[in-house]
Amino acid sequence: MTSSVRAYRNSAIEGASHIDILLACYDALAEDIRTAGSAASKGDFAARCRYSQRAQLLIGHLESWASVLDDSELVASLTSFYQYLRDQVLRLQSCRNRDKFVALALVVCETRAVWQRKQAEALLRAGATSESRYQAGERDDATPHFLASA
Repeated sequence: MTSSVRAYRNSAIEGASHIDILLACYDALAEDIRTAGSAASKGDFAARCRYSQRAQLLIGHLESWASVLDDSELVASLTSFYQYLRDQVLRLQSCRNRDKFVALALVVCETRAVWQRKQAEALLRAGATSESRYQAGERDDATPHFLASA
């Protein structure tokens, strides 16, 4: 990762909500998997291992967040998904086909998109609640936050 990319990511995280950090983790995970694939296709096995190891660490970090959710079905689904990702990253260690890495990175991006849609829906619901409070003349002390639900 270049210093400018690192600086951009660091500035994006300052003051970020939990969901913003979650989305940044998904972005980093997809990038690490894609970069591992590029390295593998070039025969740079040290770089492939380095980026795959980072991907595994991010998967573990994401999985640790799942345990704090209130929805047991969602926790089970996410745990299963993260185990799938972990298994696939390990399986790809013997692969030199960049496209297989990219396909796995796309799965991560699709999951990220679902979380982003849920964030937008939560913000819209929070905005509608705030609007109705203002119309009723009440003070709005509520801070919008993301609620994970299946």
